Amino acid sequence: MVWCHGGLSSALDATFFDAAGKRRGAEVIAIDRPGIGRSDYRHLPVIGRWPQLVETVADSLGLGRFAVSGWSAGGPYALACAALMPERVRAVATLAGMAPLDHINQAFELGLWADRVLIPAAQVSPHVAAALVRVSRAAPDRYLASEVRRTAGCRDRAALNGEPLGWVVDAVREATVNGVRGTADDYRRIGRDWGFELGSVRQPATVWQGNQDALVPAKHARRLTNSLPRGTLRMVDSSGHYLPALIADDVLDDLSPR
Repeated sequence: MVWCHGGLSSALDATFFDAAGKRRGAEVIAIDRPGIGRSDYRHLPVIGRWPQLVETVADSLGLGRFAVSGWSAGGPYALACAALMPERVRAVATLAGMAPLDHINQAFELGLWADRVLIPAAQVSPHVAAALVRVSRAAPDRYLASEVRRTAGCRDRAALNGEPLGWVVDAVREATVNGVRGTADDYRRIGRDWGFELGSVRQPATVWQGNQDALVPAKHARRLTNSLPRGTLRMVDSSGHYLPALIADDVLDDLSPR
């Protein structure tokens, strides 16, 4: 499974799949988007260009067919892979995934202040967006941890006790370890046309959504499911945005070859 990390995060959030991958005999390959984490910066004009980079990685690893999944703002990148690499991608899943923003005002549906501010700002000026990312980067770890707990649902808050909470904070910190330009670009791409049509995703597509998600509301999951020809909505009871902490085994089982 190729994993597409969340927004304001990095490939380190795939840590939630380590144990599940070992239990299921699955290889999980997580790739930082350009300029995020340890990835070199390069201009990526639209989300629909991301599959070209994934294909390069897949070729270098000798992968044939594989599944893709993505969390939050990583969901669109997973769907792009399915739409534009139909011969390679056999199934796709989104976890608390974002739907397209038909109007920039829809950014204000999102529960994270950084999303509500950065998505519109990134459409106006990359320099302003980069400055705002630097502001968010300055928040202390204890503040990030408290925000994760505050915005989680009942079940994911309990699952994030101890070490898993540190995985979320580490993934956020890793995103800007080599600068903020990549994260600012991520916000620019999510707020405009994605460069592919959801209707072109012909593979089985599972849309996982926590019914207590305060960051990416359930209306996004419904819009995605209605737009995907083979979309299936799976609501996770008593859960918020941090679904990777809860359903890694379920996601891998769902994406396993049949």
